[in-house]
Amino acid sequence: MIGKYYLINRQELIQQTFAFVKNIHQRDFSGHDFEHIKRVWRNCQLILTEEKNAERFIVEMALLLHDVDDYKLGDNTEQGYTYLKQCNLDESIIQRILTIIDSIGFSKTGYNPQFSDIETKIVYDADKLDAMGAFGIARAFAYGGAKSRPLFIADRLPPQDLDLEAYVANAKSGDNHTVIHFFEKLLRLPDLMQTRVGKALAQTRKATMINFLRALFAEQELHDWQRLLNNMAN
Repeated sequence: MIGKYYLINRQELIQQTFAFVKNIHQRDFSGHDFEHIKRVWRNCQLILTEEKNAERFIVEMALLLHDVDDYKLGDNTEQGYTYLKQCNLDESIIQRILTIIDSIGFSKTGYNPQFSDIETKIVYDADKLDAMGAFGIARAFAYGGAKSRPLFIADRLPPQDLDLEAYVANAKSGDNHTVIHFFEKLLRLPDLMQTRVGKALAQTRKATMINFLRALFAEQELHDWQRLLNNMAN
């Protein structure tokens, strides 16, 4: 039996979902605005040119909705599920989209993401790519400012050993300065990419972040920070 999923006009639903998420994200100033969604969409399209076996509709719906219920943007809700139900999609398709969204958060995957399906890998890479490079730098400081975090505290170095539990605790505490976030997460992301295109793009964006941080530390002759950065760059 053909489910409702196959009877709807997918392209119209994608456009409708663009409008839905724009309404939600257009008032965000933490780096999770609608422009972020558009950049993740572009990253996704680049990856999909090579990953031709992926179910495009599933990937695109998951990436468009991936921040709708993000805890960083407020209280968790079920806006995503409610919206998908209103789209008259089969429950199995809804759950597949929501499972991808629930799987890609760094607080879930940590430093060892393991995904069995290509759709989740694509959405993961597309989202994480926007945490790196020039826009990744801008977003890091935008988010830090939105959470009233200092830009940089020179005598507060990043922890030597950091597991996922410690990372999540640090992220939610709001005690750290923004530059530490590069060492805890952003500079580590290229090693976690799941697709060939994602890995290639991530290396270029990592170089952009390293060059920025080198200039930052050089201005104040912060040798301890420079040594830490050199270790991350190798």
